[in-house]
Amino acid sequence: MSEHIFWSMLSTKANWDPVKTIFLCVPSKFAISRELIEQFTEISGWKQIAEDDGALLIAPISKDWSEESCELILEIYDASRNSFRAVGGVSTPGRDGIVWTWETLIYMVGYKEGADYAGNVLVSHPNVFAGTLLVGGTAHNFIPAKEISDHWLVKNPSVDYRMRKCDIPSALWMFTDTEDSKALEYFCACNQIKNSKKVRFDGIETYTYVNSERPAEEIRVTIEPCTYEKKIAQVCMHTFFNHVIRWKNCPDGQLRYRTGKEDFYRTDKYAHYSVSTGKNEYPYAVYLPQGTADTHNLAIVLSLHGRGEPAWVFAEKNGWESLADETKEFITVLPDSPFNSWFIERDRDCLGMIIDAVTEKYHADRSRVYITGFSNGAIFTNQMLSAEPWLFAAASPWNAPGIAACLEIMPGSSYYEPQFLNSGYDMPIWIAVGDNDSKASADREDELDMMLKINGCDRKNETIRNGKNFYTEGNGYSDGDRFHSRAFSDSQGSVKTVLTVMKNMPHGAIWDESRAAWEFMKRFKRNAKRKKIEEIK
Repeated sequence: MSEHIFWSMLSTKANWDPVKTIFLCVPSKFAISRELIEQFTEISGWKQIAEDDGALLIAPISKDWSEESCELILEIYDASRNSFRAVGGVSTPGRDGIVWTWETLIYMVGYKEGADYAGNVLVSHPNVFAGTLLVGGTAHNFIPAKEISDHWLVKNPSVDYRMRKCDIPSALWMFTDTEDSKALEYFCACNQIKNSKKVRFDGIETYTYVNSERPAEEIRVTIEPCTYEKKIAQVCMHTFFNHVIRWKNCPDGQLRYRTGKEDFYRTDKYAHYSVSTGKNEYPYAVYLPQGTADTHNLAIVLSLHGRGEPAWVFAEKNGWESLADETKEFITVLPDSPFNSWFIERDRDCLGMIIDAVTEKYHADRSRVYITGFSNGAIFTNQMLSAEPWLFAAASPWNAPGIAACLEIMPGSSYYEPQFLNSGYDMPIWIAVGDNDSKASADREDELDMMLKINGCDRKNETIRNGKNFYTEGNGYSDGDRFHSRAFSDSQGSVKTVLTVMKNMPHGAIWDESRAAWEFMKRFKRNAKRKKIEEIK
């Protein structure tokens, strides 16, 4: 546990879902003891908000905010993040009851002197927070702005990666009695925003400064006297924090707008269904390309979440929905697993049932079903493509631990079903992993050996694909320079096995990977459970 003293409260609802961490920097007169801090969490409403949201609330004790290091918040997070046990003792499988406080879901709130401190922390560490609320105070120390970021999500970025702190966007809401032009000007410059408009959030009149191309990078300013009114916490959580996340997809992460749990199930953006097998129910969300009235003969992309990552968080992460809107070529299906983890022994039957249901309801093309997954979802992708290869025309696992690591994590389980190698089935595959992925090594030679045999590919028929010759702007890629792919062809010259290593990538992914995976997978179809796929010319 951290040497720093703080008050904390873990919601009784925190369990196997990703847990937000909300750091609360309270006014000086409340910051001097746990008893007074708890009193402020009740007055301001943050205690109840954290309880209702299933979040972790942490408030540091401080005798003088002006004397505190801007490293304090990070030190507390790093030291204590794996110390909070779910009240009911049930958390994400494999974590022994310890809740999972996600690096992508860290938020910071400050009031008065605590807001001045939190504002300065945001200048020093903009890459840490998904969202920040400052009430009655703001940033005053901009000296660190021109420093190179600490790229806290990637240990060894490439030598050409030199992002300054002032170039990293923030999602920030400031409540102030006077418009602080310096802080506003600074944060708008970080986000490359110039124009504003007035918006009312549950009756709170606010100036919003939004990057139209990147809506999560939003600055809000409400001009009113400092107050501890509970409504501020409620509106901030429901209209702001719950809709922004900082994904681990580069050294400093990237802010993205997200639908949020309540809206995910309430909006008509997704259709929701479920299948049941054994003792378990498997909800799944279906996303249809916007503007597509006729779904006949569309392909199906099954997108499987990682461990601890339910569909309502995973949705929109990898850009499949946006790509579906752009291409109008496929239906995105997002299944959920019990306790947010996939296990082949328990979950094997559910995907076939989901495919049958979606094919029947939307008249989709049964010969063009593709499976992709992230992390634990990638392991399950590999297990399913080898256990029931007749279901899929191609596959794309992302960021799966390697074969040896997987067997160490799940003794007695399988990475690929043993009979797959001699089954006669082929399976075109586009494998992706990050060069700085702490959970999935970029060394995939054993996996590559197997899939080359499966697909009849030869290492002699290897070509290199990168941002200069393949993943170019002309082909629709905005981050093509991060791709390094080894593509292997069969005897007919058809590329059927690709291993892609993403530059400066932690355990995450970018939207361009969906484009690359789709351009690869859509070339194939499997008719009537045949062992050999057909290439679509």
